[in-house]
Amino acid sequence: MASEEKSVRQDSGVRERLLSGALELFNSKGYAATSVREIVAASGVTKPVLYYYFGNKEGIYLELMNSSFAEFEASLSRTTTLQGAVAERISHFCAMMLDLVIENLEVMRLIYAIFYGPPQGAPHINFDAYFARMLNTIHDLVREGMGNGELRPNDSTDAAWAIVSILNTAMEEQLCHSPARIDRQQMVRMLRLVMQGLATKNV
Repeated sequence: MASEEKSVRQDSGVRERLLSGALELFNSKGYAATSVREIVAASGVTKPVLYYYFGNKEGIYLELMNSSFAEFEASLSRTTTLQGAVAERISHFCAMMLDLVIENLEVMRLIYAIFYGPPQGAPHINFDAYFARMLNTIHDLVREGMGNGELRPNDSTDAAWAIVSILNTAMEEQLCHSPARIDRQQMVRMLRLVMQGLATKNV
């Protein structure tokens, strides 16, 4: 085992193979129905190698989730550095979120299957909390726009939900259709229509 672990450390692709192999199996068979034996066979490694990197099947699942949500957190942090009018910042934030979904499409498929599908025994993750953070980020931008006069006084919660609904539709298009019927540019155009309705002047 010691010699195997040494060779594993020298192969930077082993970890990635385990993650991609597990992700493919989780999506095709479901988390509960996927065994460690199948994951290591798909990845071309042995069980001790999987245990070395992730401990068990739950460890692989959590790494898939945590690495994706780390990117989500980074995108949220970048929102604070965005400059320009509120309408532009909202469009830019939604575009970042859509890009993140496209870049992590297979992980998003797994998230949707776990969240909307039957229980699979996967470790609990509060997916609602991440959605709430995305919604709250948009809500904060809307309230800022209403507060500084860029957007007309209105119900900020309704406006935020209208915006996030467009974003959600665009994200789900990526998951359900290939090619997606709504791409990044069309989503931005749809957002612009909503923002024009909210704006005190043309945006």
